Amino acid sequence: MREKDTTIKYMFHTVNDITPEVIKELGLEAIVFDLDNTTVKDATFTTIPGAISWINELKNAGVSVGIVTNTPRIRAYWFSKTFGVKFHGFARKPLPYGILRMSRKLGVPVEKIGMVGDQVFTDVAAANRCGAVPILVDPVENKWFWKNHYKKYRIKEAPIREAFLKEHGYYGENK
Repeated sequence: MREKDTTIKYMFHTVNDITPEVIKELGLEAIVFDLDNTTVKDATFTTIPGAISWINELKNAGVSVGIVTNTPRIRAYWFSKTFGVKFHGFARKPLPYGILRMSRKLGVPVEKIGMVGDQVFTDVAAANRCGAVPILVDPVENKWFWKNHYKKYRIKEAPIREAFLKEHGYYGENK
């Protein structure tokens, strides 16, 4: 297993910016995504605006889609039924095993999978550890259940995000 690598490959404002055309440009065949603060408001059963249509658009374009999340399995199961996708809950990211298992479930080589999430030290690190492509999105506003939990991580990851944006910017935007 690789060291905890927090190198961001691509960054988007929201999941809705990751279109099937972008996925093709990136050479990917599948997207696996986090739930809390990525596609769902933290610790709720409320999706962010456009999340369901985003997932449907990807599926309709032939992109394999799945959930890899640290949330409990029962909640991940509920969202998998809502979104109509496969899932791996309680993934224990930054460990890479959830992404590797989803690679097998989807039948897509791990290097052709984009891991979409809002956290550098879990989502990005897990993707890098197994050879998937790390795709970072801005987190959904942290007004929810675990606000204080995320605050310390947001402070630690801020310099990594800022350095990436200064050098590369958001995908598809002019600097």
